[in-house]
Order: sequence, then structure tokens, then C-alpha cells
Amino acid sequence: MNRTITLEIPEETYEAIKMQAESRGLEPAQMVVEWLSEAIRGAQIAAEDPLEALIGTLECEATDIAEHHDYYLGRALAKELRGG
Repeated sequence: MNRTITLEIPEETYEAIKMQAESRGLEPAQMVVEWLSEAIRGAQIAAEDPLEALIGTLECEATDIAEHHDYYLGRALAKELRGG
């Protein structure tokens, strides 16, 4: 079942939505529904990740942990297995 929600938004916000929608061949309302759906999925995924709350709270010299986490985990495990 679909529901209707009416939003009052600033003109500049509407124009930005309209431009994004047109670039993808969508109506502005379809674009908003798509964005809301993506935001909800993202929030659900974040809620399922117990480590999400730690993101950005730890200090580390490495700046590429998100991209190369397997490398760093493997290196730490190898060091631990070597006893050092």
C-alpha cells in the first residue's frame, strides 16, 4: 500500500531535486522516494553494525583503514601468531 505525504520545501531545494530527477529521467517525487528509501536502508544497515558507534572515535596514523582493512587485520594477526 502506498501513502501520500505532502512536504513544504524551499524553492531552492525543490529546484535541486528537480535537476537531479531530470538527470535520471525521473519525476521529482520519484527522486525523493528513492532518496528516502536509500536513507532508510542505510539507517537499518547502520543499526545492525555494532561497531558503527566507534567510527570516527579512534585516533590512528593510517588514513585508509576503510579501504584496506583486510590488509591491516591480516598484518595484526600475523604479528600475533609470530608472538610479537
